[in-house]
Amino acid sequence: MLTLKKRNTKWQILLFLLPALTLYIFVQIVPLGGALYFSVSSWNGIGGSSVKFVGLKNFIALLDNDLFMLSMKNLGRLVFFSVLFHTPIALIIAVVLYQGYKGHRLFKAMYFIPTLFPLTAVGLLWYFIFMPNGYFNSLLAWVGLDSLIQPWLVQKETAMNTIIFVNIWAGIGYFMVIILAGLTTIPTELYEAATIDGANSRKQFSHITIPMLKPILGMCILMDIIGTIKSFDLVFAMTEGGPNGLTNLPTTLMYYESFRYNHYGLGSAIGVVLLIISLVATLGSEFLLRKTEV
Repeated sequence: MLTLKKRNTKWQILLFLLPALTLYIFVQIVPLGGALYFSVSSWNGIGGSSVKFVGLKNFIALLDNDLFMLSMKNLGRLVFFSVLFHTPIALIIAVVLYQGYKGHRLFKAMYFIPTLFPLTAVGLLWYFIFMPNGYFNSLLAWVGLDSLIQPWLVQKETAMNTIIFVNIWAGIGYFMVIILAGLTTIPTELYEAATIDGANSRKQFSHITIPMLKPILGMCILMDIIGTIKSFDLVFAMTEGGPNGLTNLPTTLMYYESFRYNHYGLGSAIGVVLLIISLVATLGSEFLLRKTEV
């Protein structure tokens, strides 16, 4: 009787999970399988009869594609500076706000507001700021710094750096909130005991705050890496990968190859490369985190 009851319970659990599982299969597993299939095929995106198996030809073509290699370089820069600035700055702001100084709620809201807007809206906002006749150049002219006026999003030397700056600005508030939540889990008794022992704020930060927040900080860095690898809307809204493809990321190049040039197989190959990079980044980050905990 007990065995039959347990079996019925398992079927009930499966029945409740079935809608979500079905949705997950159709939204995640089926598109992933399609991307893997088309990455080794040649297809113009129209009509199933035009699909031809080409093996690893698309991946080999990517290695000879200068625009793809440039997009990978841009992605590397974007990931590097995101990890370098997002979590450290968010940590400093979170620690300061956690002290509860006067007006901390206002500043918390100010830092978090950018994360409430879609990145497309954020990109358009900064596009109008940095366009050649935009607000930033107007401000420089108003304060008498005409020599610094530049076409920030059109010039080769400044276009990608401007996108990196906006990406950093847009993401700090998100990680700040996560770290603030982590700070609330640290027992106040640890700080009180450290104060009695004569530890100053700097020592408390390095010997209590950082070690206790290590899992949270690791999670922030991992989320930052994966989120940056998938970046598309910010770059597309600001430059559309221009000028002349100089600010392309693999995601924007994947869009152009698939939907503008009808190279659906090549676009799928780029997607598979991004998937592999994300998996390697995830496994690598988890390995390093486990190693630092030992």
